[in-house]
Amino acid sequence: MAMEKRLIVKGGVGRALLDTSKLGCGFTLEPSERGWKMEIEDVSAEMAESLKGLVEEIHFFYYEDDKEQQSHQKWWLSDLKYPLLAYDSDNSLLTIEVSERVGFTVDSSEHVAK
Repeated sequence: MAMEKRLIVKGGVGRALLDTSKLGCGFTLEPSERGWKMEIEDVSAEMAESLKGLVEEIHFFYYEDDKEQQSHQKWWLSDLKYPLLAYDSDNSLLTIEVSERVGFTVDSSEHVAK
């Protein structure tokens, strides 16, 4: 079984605002000059505007789950100030850049990949 990857954008109170696995959005996460760049495909203009309005309080979580290896990894992505968000309406592509990525252990009892 392939590695399952998931990116979740949460609001300041912990509510999931965008979950790539639930919405079926493709995404990439890679190093950038600023730190880390996320590109999320198939994001509606309304969702992008909503996230831009919450830029001061949103958080990003990246998961890698390998059920075969029983490996669960999680990273918190953040910015020392505010994340940079850009939206390409022609391609429904949301680009987010942050300065920090912090990894931490995920206990399998508290995280279940869907």
